[in-house]
Amino acid sequence: MSTTAKKRYSPPKARNDAYTGLLAISLLALIISCVLLYLDYAQYGTQKPQMPRVERSLPPAAFEPNPPAPMGGAPMGGNPPPMNVPN
Repeated sequence: MSTTAKKRYSPPKARNDAYTGLLAISLLALIISCVLLYLDYAQYGTQKPQMPRVERSLPPAAFEPNPPAPMGGAPMGGNPPPMNVPN
């Protein structure tokens, strides 16, 4: 094949566009965030994590397993009417 035929049938060169720039920016942001994450992690060293002591914010009565039923009768003031079921 001659060189003119190679040029004629070769695919066009890829261009850099806005999406290539966005990919570069996101790669840079990922690298920076990984460095910052490592710096934050390195501050702790070999220290073990400590759980803070949390005080109860509700009174002990709120932790009962079976709270008492509300006072009062049925919602409509009595038993519900019987249902008419066709035979």
